[in-house]
Amino acid sequence: MLKRIKPDEIHLGMFIEAIDGNWKGQRFWRSRFLLASPEEADTLRASRVEWVVINTEKGTDVAFADVKARCLSAEAQLTRALKTVEQSKPLIKSIFEDARDGNSLPIDVAMQVVDDIEACMRDSSQALIQVTRLKARDEYTFLHSIAVAALMIHFGRSIKMTDATVKELALGGLLHDVGKVKIPPEILQKSGPLTDAEMITVRQHPQNSFEILSRHGNISEAVLDICLHHHERTDGKGYPDGLLGEEIRPQVRIASICDVYDALTSRRAYKKAWTSDDAVKFMLKQEGQFDRVLLRNFFYSMKF
Repeated sequence: MLKRIKPDEIHLGMFIEAIDGNWKGQRFWRSRFLLASPEEADTLRASRVEWVVINTEKGTDVAFADVKARCLSAEAQLTRALKTVEQSKPLIKSIFEDARDGNSLPIDVAMQVVDDIEACMRDSSQALIQVTRLKARDEYTFLHSIAVAALMIHFGRSIKMTDATVKELALGGLLHDVGKVKIPPEILQKSGPLTDAEMITVRQHPQNSFEILSRHGNISEAVLDICLHHHERTDGKGYPDGLLGEEIRPQVRIASICDVYDALTSRRAYKKAWTSDDAVKFMLKQEGQFDRVLLRNFFYSMKF
């Protein structure tokens, strides 16, 4: 249904069919578009156009603002999630390249990515998690880092952790696999099963991550612990240190859950992406691998 409204009534998520009047003195270059940019929304509200025609079948209605002010529609959430991912990928790539070259890591850049992901997760959490599941082989590590950070933010908030702890979780999730820069690409991107020797090499990445990040005095103990121990198991059969039960701090147990969940629900060269339900069933069957209370809370939090 088409509806004619005043510019001050618009909000994100509306589908603009037409603009009646001039846009900053000239016709706007697009006549039909989804309003997903806060900057465009602010500019349109401040413009001298007389009317805006919206299509409520393709976007949100005026009444939607009364229900949840400035809420993003599903399509706009996807737009924002894609933008966050595309902005984050080159930043994460630069961090990993610095780690590979032995340079000092730009932790301020990592925190910028954390802040961007955290902001996106406030109103586009489901969209961001869905977008990060579409991983190309050569981008898997970068997108996995974004996904684990996003999942840890979501889970941390759901169990009422403090903002500071949630940021620590996110930074740990973002950097937990930085040690993989020391692993040959042909092993990381291998489409078939790994040999025993290759598996030994892959299992060195937590120690690599710890060594890379421990050179930075401004990395918290919790973040270092996430990087070093996210492959530990509560039954003591994990690696690299075989920690048992309460020896594994809660932040690390959360990281272990988010890491495996994203790996299972992502498409890889050697497997299709699992559904969330299949991942839940599989992870619940893994006796001794995860903290059972946290695992059930995580699955509950994923029921968007």
